[in-house]
Amino acid sequence: MRESRVRQFVAGAILCTVGLLTFATQPAFAQGSDSALLRGTVTDSSGAAVPGAQVTLTDQATGVAGKTVCDGVGRYTFNALRPSTYSASVEAQGFKTSTQSNIILRVGQQSDLSFSLEIGSATQTIEVKSDAALLNTVSGALGAEVSNKYIVEMPLLDRNVTSLAFLAPGVTEVTGTKVADFGGTMFSSNGQRYATAEFRLDGGIASHPEGGEGGTTFVGYLPTVEAIQEFKVQTNSFSAEYGNNGGTVISMITKSGSNQFHGSGWYFFRRPGMDANDFFANRDCPPPGDPTRPDNGCKGSYAHDQYGASLGGPIKRQKSFFFTDFERLRHNVPFTINTTVPTELQKKGDFSKTFNSDGDLMGIFNPCPIVHSSATDATGRPSCSVSPVMSGGEIVDYKRAPFPGNIIPASLMDPVMLKAIALYPAATSAGDAATGANNYSSKLVDQSNLYKLDGKIDHYFSDTSRMAGRYSRSRSDQFTPNPFLSNNDNLYNSDGVTLEHTWTPRPTLMWTNRATFTRYANFQHVPVSADPDTIGFPTSLTLNPAFRQKNFPSLYLDNYQGLNADVSTNTIETDTQYSFNSLLTKIAGGHNMKFGADYRIFLNTFFQPSNTAGGLNFGAAATAQSVYDPNTDAEGNAVATMLLGYMDSGAVSASPAVANRSSESSFFFQDDWRITNKLTINVGLRYEWSTPYTERYDRSQFTCLSCDSGIVVPGLGKIMGTTIMAGKDIRRSTIDKNNVAPRIGFAYSPDQKTVIRGGAGIYYGLSYATNWQYAGASWLRDISIQGTKDGGVTQFATIENPFPVGFVQPPGNRYGALAEWGYPNYNHASVDNRNAEIYQWNLGVQRQMPGGFMVEASYSANRSTHLPWKKNPQNYNVLSRAAREQYGVAGLNQQVANPFQYLFSGPNAIFDSPDSIYNDPTIARINVLRPYPQFPGYFGGFPPFAASSLYNSLQMRFEKRASHGVSFTGAYTFSHFVSTSDEGANRWVGRISAGEPQDLTNLAAEKSISANDTPHRLAIATVYELPVGHGRSFGGSMPKALDAVIGGWKLNAFVTLQSGQPMTVLMRTNRLTGGVQRPNITGDPRSQYSIHEVVDGAGSFFNTAAFSAPGDQVPGNAPRYLDAARVDGIRNLDLGIGKIIRVGEGRFFELRGEFFNALNTPRFSQPNTSFGSSSFGTIASQANQSRHGQLGLRFVY
Repeated sequence: MRESRVRQFVAGAILCTVGLLTFATQPAFAQGSDSALLRGTVTDSSGAAVPGAQVTLTDQATGVAGKTVCDGVGRYTFNALRPSTYSASVEAQGFKTSTQSNIILRVGQQSDLSFSLEIGSATQTIEVKSDAALLNTVSGALGAEVSNKYIVEMPLLDRNVTSLAFLAPGVTEVTGTKVADFGGTMFSSNGQRYATAEFRLDGGIASHPEGGEGGTTFVGYLPTVEAIQEFKVQTNSFSAEYGNNGGTVISMITKSGSNQFHGSGWYFFRRPGMDANDFFANRDCPPPGDPTRPDNGCKGSYAHDQYGASLGGPIKRQKSFFFTDFERLRHNVPFTINTTVPTELQKKGDFSKTFNSDGDLMGIFNPCPIVHSSATDATGRPSCSVSPVMSGGEIVDYKRAPFPGNIIPASLMDPVMLKAIALYPAATSAGDAATGANNYSSKLVDQSNLYKLDGKIDHYFSDTSRMAGRYSRSRSDQFTPNPFLSNNDNLYNSDGVTLEHTWTPRPTLMWTNRATFTRYANFQHVPVSADPDTIGFPTSLTLNPAFRQKNFPSLYLDNYQGLNADVSTNTIETDTQYSFNSLLTKIAGGHNMKFGADYRIFLNTFFQPSNTAGGLNFGAAATAQSVYDPNTDAEGNAVATMLLGYMDSGAVSASPAVANRSSESSFFFQDDWRITNKLTINVGLRYEWSTPYTERYDRSQFTCLSCDSGIVVPGLGKIMGTTIMAGKDIRRSTIDKNNVAPRIGFAYSPDQKTVIRGGAGIYYGLSYATNWQYAGASWLRDISIQGTKDGGVTQFATIENPFPVGFVQPPGNRYGALAEWGYPNYNHASVDNRNAEIYQWNLGVQRQMPGGFMVEASYSANRSTHLPWKKNPQNYNVLSRAAREQYGVAGLNQQVANPFQYLFSGPNAIFDSPDSIYNDPTIARINVLRPYPQFPGYFGGFPPFAASSLYNSLQMRFEKRASHGVSFTGAYTFSHFVSTSDEGANRWVGRISAGEPQDLTNLAAEKSISANDTPHRLAIATVYELPVGHGRSFGGSMPKALDAVIGGWKLNAFVTLQSGQPMTVLMRTNRLTGGVQRPNITGDPRSQYSIHEVVDGAGSFFNTAAFSAPGDQVPGNAPRYLDAARVDGIRNLDLGIGKIIRVGEGRFFELRGEFFNALNTPRFSQPNTSFGSSSFGTIASQANQSRHGQLGLRFVY
């Protein structure tokens, strides 16, 4: 039924749009809010207005012209102009005709152009020459415009144009990690979180909510460089046209056809011979002359080829135009796996040569597995003992017996695990001198192909009516090999359609309607690389009853490489967005008023089962001596645990696909009021709301915490908390109806070379409730594999029998209000969704200097409240701090009588949940102390919307128009960023997930410097045409042959300097139940060693003496992020060298050599920040790429 309504709505919207296109008789030039506006006054030589003067504006590319007549005070306006280069002429009786050409209008630009007419005959023409305006005299919005010159000329890695967004002030990259992504919205700007910006392509919404990650955005498609005309980054966009995000908007315009055929062809390639080696690979590579040195100097072998073509031109001159392009990128990327695999001795159960970092033997102790031993005691268990440790008459621990000689007897080894461990490849080196770690290395190649296609048509019905349509498609296939049974096949498809109609019945009135469709689809498949039946795994694992598809179990080993350790197999995700936008623009006197509405539907289908054949965890603790307090630095080994078949834990997924639907709606009014020639005021008001998602099959649910369950449990009393199933009239989340967003800005020009600008506005973040990855808890179940039910004293599940009580399928709505009793509650415990509130303000000044140079300095600030605290949900089932401190880790894990057992087993049982721990006579004490003890774990659902942040900055932007062959643009930002949380749904970016709270009952203590704090950032892009050759300062008349050699050269550079961002230090052993423990700081955390000395092994990045363990259940005093300890910053130069070879009028070849990280400056990754680890403070990898070279050939005509 819902699908039918969606289809009807979409069909109706398309029919309305087509109707407008068909029946409109007076349409226009332009492109809605991304279109440009040109206005001005016509006066005579005395300054008096010339009413009735006729102004003609012509697009120099298409020849399409528009005409208007000045009003009674000499004003004229052209609205809805597509970004292009124009010429204008003014005619009036008794005056000479005045013309001006090469009037450049950029995306979203409002520009002033006035004419002063001279007395004479209209047949006489005066050519007026004036440079394009560099100053923004109409608004207080901050950001940067990136023209086609920089798009085409700059060296861009993978020719990804959105890396130029970092030229805008306030836009920062993530540092210290390799996940920095220059595509789409993966950046932080003006104190906002990563991946929260909006991306518009040809005016249509091209970004959509990240599938399964509510509150963040994702861009599934980016056009090729050759298809992009220009784009604009607004980091403080005060126009009320924009919303549903924190204020940052990227507006990109693709190229259109013109009256002349034009196009390009290109081929770029990269090979290892043009590259430098990775810092660590180079350091560890045998020296030249060493017989073990590889022929390629320890570089990977790869190939990168990127080629394509574009063509644009007329279908009917001055009426219809087309533009199309195609590109293929073949990208084989080398990567190296450095990891730890079991040694040949360990595969046989011999751990007599297994040592820790101090050189001490790692003792292996017998956990007494319940199988594989012929000698048993009276209970049928093996004849071995796990001895209790008594204190005060109570058991406080258990001790295991050592294996003689540190060798596991063959009779105790699991036959299935013996076959499985044989699948490991042999070690390639001895590894670490003491521990043998990192004894395996393999160089592999990730193979991918990317295809892109765009097609665009512009049609002018008349001088006042225009239609535009674009279709874009990309297809990417990727294969990632893995020697540990985890080969991965991925297929990504993306489609986008934008249909737009603009009608301008009068120069002062414009109506634009736009419909946009985007779809992104991801299909991931992990093939079965080994037959699980041959190994001997039971079919209850390999043929999951929920899927009936054979797969190999995932084996995870602490401190060792796992087997088939890809938990997400056969992922299917499709994200579809329909957006409809209507914008009416009215110009009255000095008012430029916009009335608009926007409606978006987001559909998300998500299927990502984890561990369909079981994820089996093997830790070192099970073979350490102590059960409750294992010292895994000196005892135990995960390989030994695996050989014994003694799982710590495991799970098998029974996760159905979900189909979500949500929507965003908004209305707005904006008035850019030009009060005088010197002052413009921007006033706007926006109202928006988000309708939270629903699931197509109603497979969702939430918890009513205040509802009485009707059950009284002895010793606990009345139990509160029931489950409510979603249905036709039940929505799981509230609608935030308070999103009223006023905006105000101004621009004041005391003279023609200075503009004072500023403004303030309220914005609201993208709703967290746009979609949800998984079905409700009653339909979603990770069927637990319980290796032990008493904390490791005895074994429960085995490899041969992982489900002693049977494979328990999810119950669905079987238990109604009592659903999920006996399991961690993944219902939506919190349903009070609230959009983040974001307050922005700025004040600055622009100044145009001699030589076509502009500089701008601004104070820009951002205050955000009600941000989502973390990806993990609001935990209403957390223990009080008093209870945690009273019992400690051991006391909370201690077994006590289970007051719920009678509900799960016996004659009065009401639950048939044999895999729940509540069937047992005893359970861990922590479970009976929880506020909602019927649920042994944390809750699912939305996070607390209680985080906040404050950002202050000084931002400078500068631009030099091309003269004498030199042009440049760039920005410098000095900022300070404080927050209580940086995670939200984007916790997977960089180091953000490390800053989780210690105490969920004291979130105010989490205030610290932000993970995204970047005190200094400088980015500059420059183009320098050497002044030698035809058309240049020197050698203009040189022979063509000589010009082909020494003429037409140019240098292009992109320089980035950025401070490192702060780090967090965590305890290696977390002794804080319900939180992530940090250490105490007792001194300056910075060490005496430079980062290069740390990399060379001279010492730790940290002053280890400045940290100490806070103790059991005690939060450390270390802040969430350390202002004094930061990751390595960015020092990067991308350099391009080009040579133009002209082969006729308007045709030329261009030879290009581009070098990314041209100076080969390594940027080191974050050091190990786990206090208590033997590698604390060490750095083991490089975050950026070493120097990469690229050669290319372009043909432009």
